Formats: sequence, structure tokens, C-alpha cells
Amino acid sequence: MKTTTKSIASIFAAIAVIGTAIWFYFTPHLVAQEMASAAEERNATKLSRHINFPSLRESVKAGINAKLASELLSKGNPDNPFAALGLALGAALVNPIVDAIVTPEGVASIMRGERPMDQKGAKGKSTSNKSDIDTSVHYESFDRFVVAVKKAGSSDDPFLLVFHRDGLLGWKLSELRFPERM
Repeated sequence: MKTTTKSIASIFAAIAVIGTAIWFYFTPHLVAQEMASAAEERNATKLSRHINFPSLRESVKAGINAKLASELLSKGNPDNPFAALGLALGAALVNPIVDAIVTPEGVASIMRGERPMDQKGAKGKSTSNKSDIDTSVHYESFDRFVVAVKKAGSSDDPFLLVFHRDGLLGWKLSELRFPERM
């Protein structure tokens, strides 16, 4: 009788461990799904709960500055003093662009597969639905989960929304990677 009780306890313990592992694995999927739902509903409060705004803001600044630098260097002479001036002027314009992108509405437009600076995304009158969006998800590491988003049928490269672990089961959008071609 004691072996049967131990066997049943072992089976329940194994089921609990497996169930916990499955739940642990799918938590970022659930957060991404909740954010997509909030973006579709245009619910800024619900969306904001899952965004680390300071980290996302720094990520977007770094991405825009890297794009500016690569564009200037690829189109001209790197020793040209005007290229450095162009880079400095471009960097001065980054903050207003970041302020436009790093808002619940800006993140929602990206999650709907829109370019954040598009006119229809800025006005908030988009009519996209889930079937208009191509998404793919994967883990980059134990603490980093990536959601790739773009318009369905588009030849554009996707935006990459990078979630970082927040506590044991929580996840926050902390990074935005821009497409190679914009």
C-alpha cells in the first residue's frame, strides 16, 4: 500500500513539474497575445502594463542613431566633415522621433504591422485586423523572447519586438529592432 501511495505522489509531482515548465515556457506567448489584443482594442492602459518605457526608449534611440550612421557612411566619404555634421543634426532630431514611437499608440501601430511614422498609424484610423499581420515568435535566450511583426504579404522586413524577463513569470517589451530595409 505504501508503494502505491508513493507512486501516486511521484506521478502527481511529475505532472506538477511538467505543468509548471509548460506554463513557464508559454508566459511570454501569453503576454504577447495580451498586448496584441490590447493593440487591436486600442487599450493604452492594458498595453502599457507590459512595456518597459525607459529601456524601450533607449533601444529606439540606439536603433535610429545606428540607422543614421550607416546611411551617412554608406552614401558618402567617411572623412567628409559634412557627414559628421549631418550625423550630429540627425541625432538632434532623434528625440522627437523617439517620443512619437515610444508611446502606447506607437507600439500598438507596430503590433498591427504598421510603420510607426505612417500617416494612418499616426492618426489612429487603421483598419487592420489579425489576418493582415504576419507574426513569428522565438526565444533568443532564457531571458529574451522575440516577436517579429509585419503586414501580411509585405516584402518588408519585420519589426522585432524584444521582451525581457521581468521577475520569474513576467515579461516586458524592452527593445525594438528596426528592419534592415525601411
